[in-house]
Amino acid sequence: MYSAKVISLQLKEVERKNSPCFSTGPVGEDLYHWEAIITGPKGSPYENAVFKLDIHFPLDYPFAPPRVMFKTKVYHPNVNTYGNIFLKMLNPAHFRTNNSINDGLTVIYVEDRAAFETTALAWTVEHAGGP
Repeated sequence: MYSAKVISLQLKEVERKNSPCFSTGPVGEDLYHWEAIITGPKGSPYENAVFKLDIHFPLDYPFAPPRVMFKTKVYHPNVNTYGNIFLKMLNPAHFRTNNSINDGLTVIYVEDRAAFETTALAWTVEHAGGP
């Protein structure tokens, strides 16, 4: 299957780049189901926190986006209370075949407003073991 080949290549890319901000890979032997762990960036309300995400690749990937959801509760303008992520790059109408998992997992923090940071910090402490 073409999708399995693309997913395998993206796994190699993630391993090669070895990001200090996140780690990800298949759950068991299921290449189409991954778990990701994102560490909160320094200087943000998420600093020192650990967030788990669930990633499911469709059989027609990379022609359709993966479904990515936060398993750890997080306060963020692009994440709803159920963990669904709202980014253009994950929307079928805007998804491009050259979008990679590496790209998607580096999109974390968009704006820096005092009220947002206060609430985000409180949720991080409560749900993700932050500061």
